[in-house]
Amino acid sequence: MPFILIKNNLKLMLRSKWILVLMTILPVITIVLLSNAFKDMMDTAYKIEPFEVGYHLSDGSAYKDMIPQLKTICKDNNIILQEYQNEDATALLKRETVAVFVEITDDSYVIYQSDDKKTEAAVTESILSTFFYQAYDAMVGMAYQAQNGLVELPSTSSVKVNHEVLATDPVPSSTDYYGIIYIIYFAWCGMISLSAVITSERKSAISKRMRISHMSKVSYYIGKLIPCAIATFLESCIAWIISVVLLDIHWGKIWACIGIMILISLAASTFGMVLFQLFKNAAVSIVAGFIIIWIAGLWGGSFQTYIYANIPQRIVNISPLYYINRTVVEFSTKGYSDYAGRCILYLVSIIVICGIAGILMMDREMGESA
Repeated sequence: MPFILIKNNLKLMLRSKWILVLMTILPVITIVLLSNAFKDMMDTAYKIEPFEVGYHLSDGSAYKDMIPQLKTICKDNNIILQEYQNEDATALLKRETVAVFVEITDDSYVIYQSDDKKTEAAVTESILSTFFYQAYDAMVGMAYQAQNGLVELPSTSSVKVNHEVLATDPVPSSTDYYGIIYIIYFAWCGMISLSAVITSERKSAISKRMRISHMSKVSYYIGKLIPCAIATFLESCIAWIISVVLLDIHWGKIWACIGIMILISLAASTFGMVLFQLFKNAAVSIVAGFIIIWIAGLWGGSFQTYIYANIPQRIVNISPLYYINRTVVEFSTKGYSDYAGRCILYLVSIIVICGIAGILMMDREMGESA
């Protein structure tokens, strides 16, 4: 392990005042500006108000006697269920008389929605799906028991389903959301620390001297990678602490978040090493890296929140920042995240792929300089 090289490169990286300002002060300023700008939007726009769902029940439907139960469940989920016998579903939706319309037949139902009521339609679908599944299962069970002489088949009015209020994911405050997101976003910009070392090396023609030294190319690579990751992690932690102290940002599962920040620091460093090796120019490498990170952030919720993004989900899923952002934000709001595994998988994959590519590209550079 090239400890002397790691120590010297780390000193170079931490000595740059403009990099320190970029990595420690700018994230806090960005958090303050965005959390204030989007405070009202996060507090009000993302809360679903009570809405009306119209329905039509076909004659002889087996679900007729269950409608009172369904209305009670809908009411507890802030949904007003209103029957319309002779109204056209399309006309009701166009007039915005109802947010969603449901056609209930003898053995199925169809949901009609407008393009701007997708969230309401999704909530309605969730409630109806659960309700009718339980109702059908209960009726089949009783019919089977009656057929086998176990019980007398009761009327459908006695069929009961679980009374349930839908659980929804809590929405973070704008301060918590952007306070978490931009610590992560600027950590990805940590590759900029490499510019101090790369510039110094090229002035001193270090790579040309490597061919007569006893240091392996892997050690030379590690001598830049490790200090960059350490510098990125330390600078991100400083910004993290400042933002928590000044803005009272709530992070959840602190040790898990620290582990993710370590992986981000390594991933950002390996990614930066590839760019610096590819373009051979510090300015071009930094610009290219920031553009890629900006696009990943745009798709992953760094600007418009991932919770209600207008970007198609298949595009959002491409961005590593989506899984990272969602994982850490859900740690704060829920205490756990179903996306943690994919977050770690993405980060480890980037570290491995970019690490191998960086070493191979360094072999090429050393060969050229030789």
